Amino acid sequence: MTLVLSVSCPAYSLHVSDRLVSKDGKPYDPLANKTVVFRATDGLLVFGYTGSAYIGSKPTDTWIAEMLARTDLGGDGTVRMGRFPVRDVGSSLSLLAQGLRADPNFPRLGGQVCAVGWQWSGKRECSLARNVLWQLHPGSGKLRWSQLVPRHIPERKRVFRMTVTGDWPLRQEDRQRLRDQVGAAGPDWKHVEGLLIDAVRRSSALKRGTIGSHCMSVLLRPSGFPNALVRFAPMTAHLARAFGQPVEVAYTPRMIAPDAIHAPAVMIGGWECAQGLLNYRFDAPPVPEEQQLKAALQTQQRPAA
Repeated sequence: MTLVLSVSCPAYSLHVSDRLVSKDGKPYDPLANKTVVFRATDGLLVFGYTGSAYIGSKPTDTWIAEMLARTDLGGDGTVRMGRFPVRDVGSSLSLLAQGLRADPNFPRLGGQVCAVGWQWSGKRECSLARNVLWQLHPGSGKLRWSQLVPRHIPERKRVFRMTVTGDWPLRQEDRQRLRDQVGAAGPDWKHVEGLLIDAVRRSSALKRGTIGSHCMSVLLRPSGFPNALVRFAPMTAHLARAFGQPVEVAYTPRMIAPDAIHAPAVMIGGWECAQGLLNYRFDAPPVPEEQQLKAALQTQQRPAA
């Protein structure tokens, strides 16, 4: 299992998840991402999932990304530019649900998917973005999407929604306390991010084999720069070697847009990009002055199922 925490409110949308993929209760894919950022023709969402680490022979995040991009991503490089057959939010959610219903292992392993972010009218040149929080789960015996944010504008402007996807090993009192703290934080997303990361790490201490302590955080905003702020938040530094020196690295998730597709990458030095339909920033640890390698981006190598 895993733990994904999603918060939707009028000021921001925030996704925090652990990154551990396990097999038989042991860590299996240390470079796995349980996160996909998706720029649809009428929305901006970040997806998280729990359950099966693979669908068929593909990592689940790759499978989700291919369904959203409607494109085979096998053997692609770090960044692909062009025109891709990305559709609207409704069509994309429907296609994703249909594909998961056809996989018998997904519900058997307790699979769930969540998507938090923003949606607007693709038929209007100027349309207000509304915050949305979707959850796909088999509560009715069949995988169905539930939209958890009220559609009525006055109510939507007054409330926030938080959902837990996956395993919650802490007490229900802890869950309610977290919900109260998130609500009390108002628009302070940085404080909320810290609360969610702390909850994931406390959960990891109870279930080390299935919930990791290293987190991926994604903040989504419908306007301003960046639209997507991606931050790797490790419990301890992740090190690699370059030019004979140890270097601290960060990780990025899959990102899908109608004009670009980003594969998960190992990164040094951070990256900002005002790129077409998706403006984003990848945060990374500061590069020491004495470090020779100042910036790098390399596709992650993933194990087969």
